[in-house]
Amino acid sequence: MDEPKRSMTVREMREINRHHLRPSRLLAVQVHDNIHQAINLMQVYGVSQLPVLEGDRMIGSLDERTLMRRLLEAAHCLWGEVYNYLQPPLPSLEEETAVEELYRLLKADTPAVIITRGGVPVGIVTPADVVALKVYGVPRDYEI
Repeated sequence: MDEPKRSMTVREMREINRHHLRPSRLLAVQVHDNIHQAINLMQVYGVSQLPVLEGDRMIGSLDERTLMRRLLEAAHCLWGEVYNYLQPPLPSLEEETAVEELYRLLKADTPAVIITRGGVPVGIVTPADVVALKVYGVPRDYEI
């Protein structure tokens, strides 16, 4: 008789995908970094949004579309502080949350979800991570 399948947590999903997509550390910028630093980080790692932190607390986000619009309006924005271009924070979930809650957020047109451990941001999950989980496979004892 087959063992019942169990629900996967966000942490377990990230561990499965860790070798395929994302660096293990959280890519983020600090509130007083300049926009040039943020764009460089986005380009180097091929990401379209970044959380903005003040210390280890998430206070907002940056996305490439907003940055593009602002830079087309005024090129000198490149050296402005991230704080001046903040978008609302991305939603967050604790890493022990079942992936079903993550899927619910991502299906609602959320571009990314910040993963936290004890309230401190430790990672980010995007729709590409969910696709990778399907492509690279799910261990048999999980239900997703």
